[in-house]
Amino acid sequence: MDLGLLSKAIGIGIAIAAPVGPVAMLCIQRSLTRGWWPGIFTGLGAAAADALLAAISIFGLSAVLATLLDQVNWLQPACGTVLILMGIFIYLEKPATTFQKKREFPLQNIISSWISAFFITILNPATIFAFLAVFVGLKIGADANHPTQEITIVCGVFIGASIWWLGLTTAAAKFGQKLSVNAISVVNRAGGALVAGCGVLAFIDWALI
Repeated sequence: MDLGLLSKAIGIGIAIAAPVGPVAMLCIQRSLTRGWWPGIFTGLGAAAADALLAAISIFGLSAVLATLLDQVNWLQPACGTVLILMGIFIYLEKPATTFQKKREFPLQNIISSWISAFFITILNPATIFAFLAVFVGLKIGADANHPTQEITIVCGVFIGASIWWLGLTTAAAKFGQKLSVNAISVVNRAGGALVAGCGVLAFIDWALI
């Protein structure tokens, strides 16, 4: 395995995951109010989407993806709709319901957490453009001359993104253990408003194009 290439890909995964966005807000809100498992699977869903976008870029489909983005204008409003609905749901969630979910077995929440983060990331044109910019700008594809190297890059992106989400989730979940019912209510409302706000911004940006 090319450790240098793997390290570079891990760095790219962290760089792509680190900017604050709707998935980060979801990850923090779920970690604070529901615990570590829903939070980390939210992050892993985003990391899986990042790995898929990396695979699309590294296997020579960047041009196809760019053309698709130019011709398909429903991605942004679709992402905006999902974020607004999710934000409203989070905003209206009662603290008592949140505490009940924290007591439930994690498997009841982790699948939906993973799926929601995956699709928000995939539908977000900003994430797609970020990957296109990074992979074209750094010419990382030129470093991959063999299928094993291409797989190394994809795995490295996933590992890097997962490392970021693991750290963020662990810190938020640890802090969330100290939250009272009133504090969780504030977190739900703030998190819901921020997520819905990202959806509104997506619509505004789409309307101005």
